[in-house]
Amino acid sequence: MIGFSYIASSSVIAPILSIYVKDITNAPVEMIGLVTAVFFITSALVKIPLGVFAGGKKTITFLLFAFVIFSICPALYPLTDSILMLIVLRALQGFAYAFIGTASLILAALTISSVERDRGVGTYTASLSLGLLAGPAITTFSIPLFGVSNTFYFASLMGFIGISAALFLNKKFSSIEKNWQIIDVAADREPLKSKVSGIMRNKGFGTAFIGIFAFFVIFGVILAYAPLYAKETLHFSNEYISVLFLLYYTATTVTRLAIGRIIGRVSKSTLMILSTVFAALFSFALAIFTNNFVFAGIFASIGAIQGVLFPVGSMLIAEHIQPSRNILANSLYMMGIDVGQGIAPLITAGVAVQYGLEYSFIVSAAISVAAALLLIWLNMHKQP
Repeated sequence: MIGFSYIASSSVIAPILSIYVKDITNAPVEMIGLVTAVFFITSALVKIPLGVFAGGKKTITFLLFAFVIFSICPALYPLTDSILMLIVLRALQGFAYAFIGTASLILAALTISSVERDRGVGTYTASLSLGLLAGPAITTFSIPLFGVSNTFYFASLMGFIGISAALFLNKKFSSIEKNWQIIDVAADREPLKSKVSGIMRNKGFGTAFIGIFAFFVIFGVILAYAPLYAKETLHFSNEYISVLFLLYYTATTVTRLAIGRIIGRVSKSTLMILSTVFAALFSFALAIFTNNFVFAGIFASIGAIQGVLFPVGSMLIAEHIQPSRNILANSLYMMGIDVGQGIAPLITAGVAVQYGLEYSFIVSAAISVAAALLLIWLNMHKQP
C-alpha cells in the first residue's frame, strides 16, 4: 500500500506538471526542465545517507514524517504562480520521495525470504505498477471534470493513503522485524568505504546500475518534454497526453506481471542489455514519427521496457550482493534512477531550445546506446 500510494501520487503529477508550469508561469523550456529535475536531484542527494542510516524503528517514524511532507506539497502547487516557489516545493517533495521509496524497498527486501526473493521483489514492483496505472487514470478523468490545477489535489489524496498504511505498519513493526533476513551481524560493522567499493566492483550491481541509469535518462526527458512536444507539435489535448501516460504505465504493468516468465527464458544480464538497446531505439523513434497513433505506440513500448528493467535490476542486486550490503546497494541503485531523471532535462535543455524538443529524445537515445555498449563489454569479462 505504501508503494502504491507514493507512486500513484507521483503519477498523477507526471502528465501535467510541465504543461502546468508552461501555462501558468509561461516559463522557458530550460526552467521547465529545472522544475522537473530538482525533484530527482534532491532525491538522489539523500539516497546514500538513507542507505547508511535507514533501519529499525526510526525508519517507520521518518517514513510517516516523509509521507506528510510528500502529501502536502502537491496541494500547494496550484496555490502559487511563482517558478521559484515551485522549485522549492519540488525539492522538498523530492526529499520525502527519496525516503519513502528507499525505506519501502528496504522493508520489502528484508521481509522476503531468500527462497522467495525473486518472486517477492516482482510482487512488490507489481504493486508499484498499480500505482503507475492509478495515477494517469485519475488525471485523465480529473482534467475534463476539475481542470489541470485541481488535479494536483488528487495527488495529495493518494499520498494520504500511504500515511494510513504507514501508521498500520508502525503497529505491526515489532513482529515484522523478527523475520528480517539480515544475517552475519559482524559484517554490518564493515567500514562504509569498503562496502561502497565492494558494491561498485560487483558485476551484477554494475549491470543493474548502468541499465537503470541509462533508461531513466530517457524517462527524465519524457517527463519534462514529451507532454510539451505532444501538445505543441502533435496537437494532443491535455486529456490525451494523460492517456499517453496511462498507456505507458499499462505496458509497464503488463511486463512487470510477466517478469517471472520472461526471466525463465532469458538471463537477467541479457535482459538488461536487450532492454537498454530497445529503449534507445524507441527513444530515437519518438523524434522521427509524427503520426499520433504511431507515437502513442512507441511511447507505450518504452513503458514496457521500464516494466522489465526495474525488477530485473532489483533481482540482480538481491542475487549478487551479500545481505549486509543489501541496504546500501539498493540505495545506490535507487540513486541511479534519480540521477538519471534529474540530469536528463538539464543536459538536453540546450538542445531542445536550439534545435527543438524532439532532439532531446535523440540525445537520450545516444546515451542509452553508449550504456548498451558498456554493458556488453562488462558482461564479456568474468568477475574475479
